[in-house]
Amino acid sequence: MVVEISFAPGAVAAGGNIDLPAGAPPIDEIIDAVIFEGNAVNEGGTATYTIGPVAATATKVDENTITLDVATTAYSLLILKYIPVGVKSNPSEA
Repeated sequence: MVVEISFAPGAVAAGGNIDLPAGAPPIDEIIDAVIFEGNAVNEGGTATYTIGPVAATATKVDENTITLDVATTAYSLLILKYIPVGVKSNPSEA
């Protein structure tokens, strides 16, 4: 079973600790991470907004904390896919 959570981690420097939201299952193994960033452009008094994905590599610090290889902003949305603790089976126990 893979868990996918989406949350706004706030402004965090690359390599800084990011805690999972309250109630998120603890992490066993990270599968993937993607950040969605917004960008506003003001041309001639007209603002346009774009949102696009930014590749990120997530590293597990502990069961409830990760780091990313890229910085996040106050407007970042992080989508994290991982296998939660207790889901993997141990073949030697079967």
